[in-house]
Amino acid sequence: MTSQPAQIPPIIDESQTDWNPHPRFAGIQMKQLLTSADNAAASISRVQVPPGCVIGWHHHAGQVETVYVIAGDGVLTLGEQEAPFSAGQIVAIPSELDHTLRNDGAETVELLCVFTPPLV
Repeated sequence: MTSQPAQIPPIIDESQTDWNPHPRFAGIQMKQLLTSADNAAASISRVQVPPGCVIGWHHHAGQVETVYVIAGDGVLTLGEQEAPFSAGQIVAIPSELDHTLRNDGAETVELLCVFTPPLV
């Protein structure tokens, strides 16, 4: 019996990935870094929220969204609770929890968003 060599996963270079408009939220830009085709356990996106922009109310059916704030600060509302956030903070938003994010600051908020299991 001959064993198959392990497939080496691709290394994604973010600088080679294009920013695209968010499909639901005006003014928001995103990059899909890893999808379910790349990783059966998680999908990963980078998101930019310019000053004055909002990621509107939404929830994820079946996914936990872990958000790491790369830059900027703003307000994350989880259910009925508002929480200020800033660069260097991280939160795991449970599946089905309605949430929204607004950038009240002067600089673009940049986020790394990890969805487990991955978005389809």
